[in-house]
Amino acid sequence: MRKSISTAVLFLFFGSSLYAQSVIFEYDEAGNQVFRGICDGCKNSNSDLFSKTQPQASQVKTIAQKVANSVRAAPVPVKTDLTVLWDKEVNDYITKIELLPYNSFKILSFVNVKTLHGTSCIFQMESYPYGVYYLKFYLSDGSVYTRTVTKN
Repeated sequence: MRKSISTAVLFLFFGSSLYAQSVIFEYDEAGNQVFRGICDGCKNSNSDLFSKTQPQASQVKTIAQKVANSVRAAPVPVKTDLTVLWDKEVNDYITKIELLPYNSFKILSFVNVKTLHGTSCIFQMESYPYGVYYLKFYLSDGSVYTRTVTKN
């Protein structure tokens, strides 16, 4: 009798803490996992109870994220001229654009965006060898956004 009571108490003690838990995952644009957590008390996958434990930084867009969403480079792969376009909303955020080869730190070309009157610039790439190049966007908050371009 005593053994059955202690077994029942043991089961109640440990059994009450055992319940189905929902595990949640979040990923960035590149597919990298940025958040993993347990959703306590979630009844279904559509519940918003776990939103309180999410990092607040993922909900606020940084200047680099805004620039990344609004900058376009065409045509890729490039043969002669590379045209870089951006939206008017981020024109004040971009201060300078540099064109660099993949395997070197030598700046091949740069544009001071503050002196431009529009929201585009053209890089003459016909004299550069085939390969991979970086477009580095220097932003007003001190951060740098990089875009990769291929020349054929």
